[in-house]
Amino acid sequence: MRRYTGYRDFIQRDQRLLVGTALLLTGSHDQAIRLTLGSLRSVGLSWPPTLWENPTVHAQITMYRRYLRRPVTTRATALLRLPPLRRVLVVACLHDGRTHEEMATALGLSQEVVETEVSEAVTALAKGDAKRLGTRLATTAGEASVPDLATRSMRALRRRRVRGAVLTAVAGLVPVGLIAAFTLQQGQVWNSALGERNQIASTRADSAVGPGPQAWQTPRTSFTIRYAVPDKCPDDGASTDGKPAPSRAGKVTCAGWTLKLTGGDEGRPALESVECERPGHCESTVKVPDAAQHLAHGDDWSYWRLTPAISGDGRRIAYLSAAEGRYVAHDLHSGEKRYLSPSLVPADTETGTGVSVSRDGGVFVVELSGRRLRTDFATGAVTSLPEGRTAAEKSADWMRENYRVWSDSPSGRFSAAVSPGKGGSDRLHVIDARTRKVFRDLPLPSLGDPTSAEVLGWPNVREVVVKLTDKRTGDLLGFFRVDAITGRLHRVAGLPDGETIVLGDLTGP
Repeated sequence: MRRYTGYRDFIQRDQRLLVGTALLLTGSHDQAIRLTLGSLRSVGLSWPPTLWENPTVHAQITMYRRYLRRPVTTRATALLRLPPLRRVLVVACLHDGRTHEEMATALGLSQEVVETEVSEAVTALAKGDAKRLGTRLATTAGEASVPDLATRSMRALRRRRVRGAVLTAVAGLVPVGLIAAFTLQQGQVWNSALGERNQIASTRADSAVGPGPQAWQTPRTSFTIRYAVPDKCPDDGASTDGKPAPSRAGKVTCAGWTLKLTGGDEGRPALESVECERPGHCESTVKVPDAAQHLAHGDDWSYWRLTPAISGDGRRIAYLSAAEGRYVAHDLHSGEKRYLSPSLVPADTETGTGVSVSRDGGVFVVELSGRRLRTDFATGAVTSLPEGRTAAEKSADWMRENYRVWSDSPSGRFSAAVSPGKGGSDRLHVIDARTRKVFRDLPLPSLGDPTSAEVLGWPNVREVVVKLTDKRTGDLLGFFRVDAITGRLHRVAGLPDGETIVLGDLTGP
């Protein structure tokens, strides 16, 4: 039942809201429970939700439709005396927060019809006071008696899977021609609560990401991600001319990242190998085989370098999956997985692509050739961000002209980069992204001889992690957390020496 990861949590989180809506429609607690269970089963059959679906909205839209097919009421209140369509629309718009346009699309009505029905309902029930009616609806919905529906819903899905397996075996005996007569039109698939059909590629060759490794299965553990490093690419130095063979634009040519996890004794059972330095201070290494590193573009050997995004608390990671052809995010503590983008096509990556995450891991943003998709991990809601660039994005060209490498702070207000100092050792510059002026010019330790520095990232809104090497010999001198305001340094132990490292939670054991 790994497919249904997160489904039980969704039910337990939203069952009170859904039963309250059903109670407004039916007037009966028993009928409300039956209507809610039917809607939850519909969500479960298409679980996990696709990019464009919010499972709560899916359940609500299904509930409206199921009720309109068989409207049942048990009490003669003013609300329940309304015609079924008018009752559904006023509950959806004033209680559930659906817009007139959404309901017109969901029920196949014109927007004018929706507006008229809602207006007449408000007039009849609250003399035109929509706010007062909304408060009354919320009060009535709050009276719903809500048992735990998660177990019943999961049991219904298991029974459905068993029946489905039997029917599949029987269907194998039916001539293929008879089956084809009842299938959907080739190249289309139903995947939306609103009944939308999304076109899918007729062949895998049309997808941006070609066949690759298996999709990663998240180990459910209390350990957190300390850092991620890329695996060695098969084509690195393997070809006769020193270059990888040219490949189709939009295809992942190299995938695989290794995570270093840290935690206490309680998170060990979910991991294959754990080493404990002492009780409560354990480490584990986990491979993510489908996390993309290189994404080809253009007609030659050019490719984008891709890195995963790790939340500051180390619980969540997002990346472009070479196995699924889309961006995905995983939560290690719950084992939950979210899709952050649709399946990519070459046009999505022509001018670059990437993923970022908020400091707390609550919000992920995917860049797709100029457009941006924002995903709320808790709800799965996806929205397109308006056009426009942040201060850090606007200053990128100026940063590129003045610094070789830099890193933007989690807030986007500042950038950190290194600059040669007078004594031979590099210094840390903290730049105001809006004014493009050096906000802080901080010295870095020379440790005796001139040192070179490299900015690795911001573990929080105030500190920058830098890597120091001996400028003459190239030997690693260590990693340090630098306070971007005071310049105070703290050594960071346990980070590997490599060209690329993505930081996670540096506060763990």
